[in-house]
Amino acid sequence: MPFHVFQYGGENYVIDIEKMQASAVDDLTAETLRRVSAQPEKPPASGLSVPIISIALFVTQACNLRCVYCYEKKDGAKMEEKTAFQAVDWLLGQAGNTKKIYISFFGGEPFLNFPLIKKVAAYAREKAGALDKVVGFNVTTNGTLLDEEMISFLREYDVNVLVSMDGPREIQDRQRPFAGGRGSYDVILPRVKKLLAAKPETCVHAVLVDDSKTELIKNALQDIGFPEVTLLPASPSLFEGEEGAVKANQARKLDGLLRELEREADLWLKLVKNRDSWSLKDLKSKAQLFHALLALLHNRKMRYACGAGVKFTAVSCAGDIYLCHRFVGLDGYKLGNVFEAGFEREIYRESPLTRVPACAACFARYYCAGGCKHDNAGSCGSAWTPSPEMCRLRQRELELAAVLAGRFDDQDRAFLNAHEIFPPKPCPLDF
Repeated sequence: MPFHVFQYGGENYVIDIEKMQASAVDDLTAETLRRVSAQPEKPPASGLSVPIISIALFVTQACNLRCVYCYEKKDGAKMEEKTAFQAVDWLLGQAGNTKKIYISFFGGEPFLNFPLIKKVAAYAREKAGALDKVVGFNVTTNGTLLDEEMISFLREYDVNVLVSMDGPREIQDRQRPFAGGRGSYDVILPRVKKLLAAKPETCVHAVLVDDSKTELIKNALQDIGFPEVTLLPASPSLFEGEEGAVKANQARKLDGLLRELEREADLWLKLVKNRDSWSLKDLKSKAQLFHALLALLHNRKMRYACGAGVKFTAVSCAGDIYLCHRFVGLDGYKLGNVFEAGFEREIYRESPLTRVPACAACFARYYCAGGCKHDNAGSCGSAWTPSPEMCRLRQRELELAAVLAGRFDDQDRAFLNAHEIFPPKPCPLDF
């Protein structure tokens, strides 16, 4: 299947799968390419052997919120200093000659164990420096505990912050209440505004439960001041009995989100043709189609959806190593322990594009690359079996991006680059 041919708005479009290019075509060309695409195709070969350079460090498994879709097991555990320092040492050993490593503070709500976060940051910076390495820090937080001391720390250590927040007051309070049931919006809002004043580059991620509210959610979060908004449907929980969790094998509604994608595609085309750079920058900050567009404009091919098990792992409060932060506590995805020599991740070095026939045959394979393994496991029972809903979503994202790429002429693309809506395509000779 070297080409994917489809119609949109009565016009024919084609995606050259191996080249990750898209164009509009006439009826005769479309029919010719359909016949060519009916021929068998050899699955793309790939495999990667790289060091682990990044960990999600679970400084706590306690949380002060009770999100209705939480996929984690909330056991209240806290990481000890000895375990945290050993995890840093383990990461430095795994990184080999790589000059930069990354530590993400995770939970639960990580700022419930802020004293340990401060100690780990100082320890990691010192140990990395002694080995002529640099350490970068990240944190994912619900924002409820942020105060002046924490914000000062985030600036001092140049920590990249991702806030989890689901939109306007009525949605936030319904989906992300405190443990006692009280809404969290009014507590979070002043704290994240102080954070944005100190770190204006801070981004936000929202979890979608009601697929008819996408535009409302994105606009509300952007109005708060977040420069970039990402949004994804809730993933199923793999833990039995977690209160309020989205259940495994529970189908998710996507029709509203798919309609929103079509509206977004129409808006992209209108704004580009009108040369409205200001509105395009505003759209880019909350766009669902941006990464699919970038993939086609840059002819970018992914073979892994993320670095889980390839260059990234998670470390639990007890020092157990897991495939990623979403699998912490699930024995089937435990890869080792930071206090032990054994570390087994070979199976995850294989790309889904080689291992999974459905992915190898999919026209969106180099854009989706097999999807989130946790979402797959929750939806289909296997980390290697892609979720039908997410397949549908990713395929439609790529098709709509192909429609736009097919309608953009050379002047349009030059305009997008000149106004920094999209970065210029990297030169293959740049090192």
